[in-house]
Amino acid sequence: MSMFRRPSTKRVGLKVLVTGQTGSGKSVFGLSFPKIVALDSEAGLSLYEGGVYGANIEHIANTMSVADLEEAVDEVAEMVEDDPKSVETLIIDSETKFYQNLQHSALEVEEKRARRKGGEIMDTNLSVRSWGRIKQISTKLQNLKIDLSAKGINIISVSQVEDVKEKKGEAFIKTGERPNMAKNASYDYDIIINMFNEVINGEVVYKGEIKKDRTGVTKVGQIIDNPSYLIWKSHQEGRKGADKIESNLVQDMSKDMNSLEKEDLEKEKSIVEKLKEVMAKSPEHQAKAVALIQEKKIKNPLQPTASELKALEEIIAIVGAE
Repeated sequence: MSMFRRPSTKRVGLKVLVTGQTGSGKSVFGLSFPKIVALDSEAGLSLYEGGVYGANIEHIANTMSVADLEEAVDEVAEMVEDDPKSVETLIIDSETKFYQNLQHSALEVEEKRARRKGGEIMDTNLSVRSWGRIKQISTKLQNLKIDLSAKGINIISVSQVEDVKEKKGEAFIKTGERPNMAKNASYDYDIIINMFNEVINGEVVYKGEIKKDRTGVTKVGQIIDNPSYLIWKSHQEGRKGADKIESNLVQDMSKDMNSLEKEDLEKEKSIVEKLKEVMAKSPEHQAKAVALIQEKKIKNPLQPTASELKALEEIIAIVGAE
């Protein structure tokens, strides 16, 4: 059976990244989308509950836990499975708080590890291993959101911004802004809109600058007054009768992980067999290999860890050359 399909119009949810400074109207923009399940990590959306701007909220939860975020995405998927009309939008306000909490949790783990080893807590920083784990979790969460959008659910990610600075002479100069969230996460979104406001004739006017729009409804660089879901409503509702995409990126990621693990096991088996061969050449070869294994502090050469494989390859090359 082929993995390919014929191209056709598909019903997918919009993946929207909303950025901007505090008070720029990010949350109000997100709340303009229909039938919302909201994750409120800043207790900011609670101010709109029961009011005009909060009229589209069907369900809301206050949390900044990434574990809760993953569970929420699964729960929304189940809700849509049971009743396709029950939910149309998932709002995460803000992604920044979830990402910061993930980093804080990783640092707490590092500090506990340092405390157990008698290290200095104040000098503890996130290790390369922790950053790798943060990236892995962030990627999985992004894939879960993409899978949910494939079921027809709009994903609205609200993010604070941080300054981008470059050193010029002795000072750092602000050259721009970027979303304060996982690195490169912005690539996953169909629409990116940066919110800001201007005071015109004594009144605050909320505006949005389009940074990206895969739908083609708006153009990059376009400035829109009081942007809302209405801009993309016709585009989305014109696809309601179309088929959905069968997507499971998390499962695909697991498939690749299993493939890599299989390759590692095959490589490990190959190296162990080569080690046995060079050690079987003579008692001298065996003694040399044992000495090098002890020198490299390899605990069990017949079941090496991933980090020990390179050392074993070096030992095989040395002993095999004699």
